[in-house]
Amino acid sequence: MSFAVRQIARRADGGDIIRTRVFDQSELTVGRGTDCDIQLADLGVMLRHLRLLQLAGGKLAVEATGGVPVEIGGSFVTRADLDVAAAPVINIASHRLSISPGDTPDSIAITAERVIAASDAEDQGGETGIFSLRGAMPSKRTLSWLLAGLILATCLILPWWLIGSASTDLPPDMVAAAARPPAGQATLQPVGAPPAIPARGGTAPDEIWSSGPLSAAHAGLSNNCGACHQKAFQSVTDASCIACHKPDTTPAHAAAGRMTRGALVKTGLIADLHKGMNLPEGRCASCHKEHEGPQGALLVATSFCTDCHAGLSGRLPDTRLGNVPDWPRHPQFKPTLVAAPSLTAPRFERVSLAARPRENSGLVYPHDIHQSATNSVANMVRKQGLPGQNGALACSYCHTPDSDGVRFKPIEMEKNCGACHDLAFARDGGPDGGIVRTLPHGKPEQVAGIVRDFYLAEAISPRPGVQRLAFERRQPGQMAEYEAAGLAVRSAGAARARADQTITAIFSKNGVCADCHAITDTGAPNIAQRYAIGAVTLADHYLPKGRFPHNQHEVFGRKTGDAACLSCHQGALTSKTAADLLLPDVASCRQCHGSPKVATNVAAECSTCHGFHYGEDGHGGDFGVVRRRAVVAPVRTAETGRRGPGFGG
Repeated sequence: MSFAVRQIARRADGGDIIRTRVFDQSELTVGRGTDCDIQLADLGVMLRHLRLLQLAGGKLAVEATGGVPVEIGGSFVTRADLDVAAAPVINIASHRLSISPGDTPDSIAITAERVIAASDAEDQGGETGIFSLRGAMPSKRTLSWLLAGLILATCLILPWWLIGSASTDLPPDMVAAAARPPAGQATLQPVGAPPAIPARGGTAPDEIWSSGPLSAAHAGLSNNCGACHQKAFQSVTDASCIACHKPDTTPAHAAAGRMTRGALVKTGLIADLHKGMNLPEGRCASCHKEHEGPQGALLVATSFCTDCHAGLSGRLPDTRLGNVPDWPRHPQFKPTLVAAPSLTAPRFERVSLAARPRENSGLVYPHDIHQSATNSVANMVRKQGLPGQNGALACSYCHTPDSDGVRFKPIEMEKNCGACHDLAFARDGGPDGGIVRTLPHGKPEQVAGIVRDFYLAEAISPRPGVQRLAFERRQPGQMAEYEAAGLAVRSAGAARARADQTITAIFSKNGVCADCHAITDTGAPNIAQRYAIGAVTLADHYLPKGRFPHNQHEVFGRKTGDAACLSCHQGALTSKTAADLLLPDVASCRQCHGSPKVATNVAAECSTCHGFHYGEDGHGGDFGVVRRRAVVAPVRTAETGRRGPGFGG
């Protein structure tokens, strides 16, 4: 049993559209619902109006499932059995179902078509508007214009009108924070960055124009748009930035003329667009993008650096900086070394590590002796309980981290060397052990005066229990004999002679001072002015154009302590002179740091090691100046050079 259903629809031009479907089933549903086999688009038809059931003997059963009668043969009925051969007709609202035998004995053909206007409407299109609100509501075009006007008034005209009443005063605490000298270059992980200022309460009329939240450093301006956007519909200018970030605390990267000559000229559509919108390259906002979240203003892409530095020497031939296209092709480090130590004017040179440079600091210091676990130094380390492993003196004993953990405190003789290199000269006896007299470090004339006074006092007014602590090297078993002879002075002349011998022994090539310093015998007749100690200048920042926070590198792989130090500062165990430069090269850094596109432990951006607002002299934390410390000089006291806010390395 099957049904062949022909559904006829009228086109606007009067033609017919006939769709035929065959149902291999004995029952059909008729109604307005989309789930009916025969769907009649008429509001006068129920969702499920009629059920047609094919019976044996060419009969068709008709049943009004919703209880609403249909017209069959001029009568309205809810149920009927029709003879298909008689070609009966069923009228439902505006539609007619014509029944006839099908092409096969067990099939029935049904033709469905609209015969009158739907629901007494004048045309078929009128049915759409029966339940429409078109007559009670404005047209779509009118609503569109009204909505556009509302948006224009709320989001543009009203804020523009009210913006004049908004405060443009900068928060005093934010201005004060920006005026302080930088403690470090702000990067993805800012070191010493100004504290974040919380946003003020309330709302601003132009807040609706914001494209995103401000960075943490500028959060205090969230409701104070006019502080930066000084004119409506104008991008932030550099004048707004330097209102807080003064040039003396945030200096320009380089002189304006050099920046212009060295900058890469932008071309193409983007460059034309920036030029047309008065957005020149090189302004503050070219690198520091705002409204991009808490870290937005600090996120500077590597391309902002490499665009200029990849071929800088071609555009700026007199530059001393090497071209840096990317991290894998970064040139070898060029540390700033002490070329000639001096108390007042030491000379420094930048030399590439590829040339295996040597440093002339004026200091005599063999690392291998102090790192040995088997020699006399190791025995002294164990005896005095100094920090170390198996007798080898720990690196941290001399290299003590500073307060911020970035670099190290200056090495001082009394603190870092005095435990072994004792300058005690004599001890006055007494019930409590007496008083130890210590020679001053770095002051030859004072040393000579103290020694002379000691022997003169022993000649004029000898005191019991005084013990001379000799610096001279002697054969074992001669200590008491030597001390007795050294204190056996009976006249001023003998005291002078004994003092001169002691001074000569102190400053001789085998004396205590020669262990660490270069001694010069000037031949002066006055023994107090005869010996001069060569100046020692120690540079505590070898890479002033970069930064290296030591506190972030206390672990190398799984190594800690001295093992981590020696992983980078290789050669310390075998270095026999202070002239050896034990700095790691760029290849050592690449063991952990790789470019952002390379899978390594820590990705390296330019901002990882370099700053920007440190002036023309350098990119590092000391404005390009190496801190120098004149440790020892002939007569003058030690001088300490200024220390900038930079990083180690």
